Formats: sequence, structure tokens, C-alpha cells
Amino acid sequence: MNSITGTAAATQPSARTGAVPPLVRRIVNVVRLHAANPWTTIVTPWMIFAVVFGLNVAVWYAVVVAAGGRDKLDPGAFSSNGGGTWILIFLMVAAIQAMNLTFRFALGMGFTRRDYYIGTLLYFALLAAMFASGITLMAIIERATNGWGVDGRFFLPWEAAATSAPTLWLVILLAALVFISVGIAAATMWVRWGAVGLYMFFGAFAVVTVGTVWLVTWAKAWDDVGDYLTGHSPLTIVSWTVPITVVSAAFGYLMLRRATPKA
Repeated sequence: MNSITGTAAATQPSARTGAVPPLVRRIVNVVRLHAANPWTTIVTPWMIFAVVFGLNVAVWYAVVVAAGGRDKLDPGAFSSNGGGTWILIFLMVAAIQAMNLTFRFALGMGFTRRDYYIGTLLYFALLAAMFASGITLMAIIERATNGWGVDGRFFLPWEAAATSAPTLWLVILLAALVFISVGIAAATMWVRWGAVGLYMFFGAFAVVTVGTVWLVTWAKAWDDVGDYLTGHSPLTIVSWTVPITVVSAAFGYLMLRRATPKA
């Protein structure tokens, strides 16, 4: 009886380990690989946020004091602020750097390209959710304190001032995901063809952007574009980025399948 019990107890850890599918374990390990140095993608961005936010608040209070009180200024004097949008560019650049630094190492550790790509997408999606949650929390505090006491808007600029917290979280998440997917697609061009691939990617991106601007100008549709942007909610507008996110993610996977680690 004791031997049977001991055997059963000995097999329990392996049973628990086997309960996690191997694919899931490998993907989680890729996430852990990216998170090995949290300073780059987690700690430093929040430090930058704190500095940029602190400087904005200091300027607001300096202006209020110089004007002789908040009532001496226009109601929306501090409402137009894009200080928090830098995080979108950061996530795109971080995705490029992360893949460039870890791709060769990951394949050397035995990860497949599929495991690595899914794990990388998951890690940066989690980052996007984290930043969306943090910014939304600060937006709630900003709204509760009447814009930090001076009707300032750092986390709720422009039309976001009237947006509910769940909607704001989703808007930030979708915006972050499109920048991440574009960054990862660019990164796969880098790991496959080096700097030339990166130039090709952003060159093509610039051509598409300029071509779109030219097309709208040729059609004399800027008024229609402006009416659409001002007549629809931020969530409706940012939802148009979902196809770009999906296509960029699929493109990145196709490129990475044939990428070869460079010495």
C-alpha cells in the first residue's frame, strides 16, 4: 500500500507538468525571454511618463499663477495635449529592437519560428494592455481631480474627455496594437534582410502614406475626412486600424518563416 501511495505521489508533479500543452509552455518561455530585462519595456516607459507628465503639470501651474488664477484663462486652455501619444511610437520601436536582439538567441535555444513569433506577439499585446490600463487609471484620477486642479488634460485630451473608462481603455489598446504589429512586421524585414529590409519596409510605408494623401487631395475629400473624424467617436475611428493590425501581423509571420539568424 505504501509503495503504491508513494508511486502515485511521485507521479503527480509530472502529471501537473504534462497538463500544460508543450506549445503553451514554449510560448510562455518566449514571453519570459522578452521580459528578462523589464527595464527596457516596462520600467523605463513609466519613468518617462512620470517626467513628461510632471513637466506638463508644472507648466500648467506656472501659467495659472502668471495669469492670476485659473478663471483668468480659457476653459479649454490645457485640453489639447498629446504628451501621452509617444508611447505608441515607443512600442513600435521596442518591437523592432526586441526581435533584433532575441531572434537569433531564441532559435539557438530551440524555439521554432512559430513559437517565437506567437510569444513575441503575446508579450507586446500584454504590454499594450498594461499601458492601456495604466493610462486609463490615470485618466480616471484626472477626471476625479478636475484635471489635477487646473482643468488640465494629459490623459484625457481632445475628444477623450467625454469617453468612458472602458471605451478609453479599448481605444488605447487598439491604437497600441496597430503600432506594435507594424513594428513587428518591420522587425521581421530586419531579421530577414538586415537594414535593407527595414529601409524597404518604411520606404513602402511612406509611398502608401503619400499616395493616400495625394489621392484624398486629388478627390478634394479633405472636408469629408474632417467631417468623419469630428462626427464619430474615437472608438469608431480607431476600429479602422484592426484590419491593418491583422494584415501586418500576418505579413510579419510570412516574413519570419524564411528568416535566417545572422551572425
